[in-house]
Amino acid sequence: MKNEDAVSPVVGVMLMLVVTIIIAAVVSGFAGGLVDSTESAPSITMDVEIKNTGLFATSGFKATVLSVSEPIPTSDLRLTTRWTASDKSNTSETISRVAISDGSDNVFGWTAGRMLNVAAAPWGYGTGIEEVSTGNPNNVDQQFGNYALSSGTVMKVYPAGTKGGFGGSADTKGYGISTPYEYTDWVYSSGTLVDGMQAVLGEDWENLRTGDVVTVTLTHFPTGRNIFSKDVVVE
Repeated sequence: MKNEDAVSPVVGVMLMLVVTIIIAAVVSGFAGGLVDSTESAPSITMDVEIKNTGLFATSGFKATVLSVSEPIPTSDLRLTTRWTASDKSNTSETISRVAISDGSDNVFGWTAGRMLNVAAAPWGYGTGIEEVSTGNPNNVDQQFGNYALSSGTVMKVYPAGTKGGFGGSADTKGYGISTPYEYTDWVYSSGTLVDGMQAVLGEDWENLRTGDVVTVTLTHFPTGRNIFSKDVVVE
């Protein structure tokens, strides 16, 4: 009489199930580790104002931080603006622009005595910036890329302009000096003579009028995510 030992089919199925469960647990744990190791993007809420009155003294861009999940270094951020405006000299044409500020290639080149010769825009004021709240951006900590955004921080810029001239010159230069909505003796040239509004809104921003819409976006470099986006109506 011949005796042969064999594994029962039921036991074999159970062993396969156990192996499958173990593999699934390992894969699940690995995937969970990947999720946990991925940096989460910070959150932010802001109130943004854009004004174009045709004059340098009353036009500007202002973003007030209302809340943040944590302080956000502007060196980790890129500010992008997108807009389309009707050409006021020819209503059948439109002008569209995209401007990007990341603290590296958008600079303020106005060499007036009270301003930095080079100051990356938009400039920071208030919370977290040595309590600088007003005045010209003559503090290095106010340059975009050097300060962090916290609740109460304000980012703002304005167009270049003065009735007293630049660098002691008797000439008057800038935005809305002699003619509203036009630059006088001031030519857009990225990286050199770029004023605050040109740096943040791009060339031809002066064509924006009340009611036009500018989409303002903040992108967080480390996570690659947009942490803020808003359609802002020009005042």
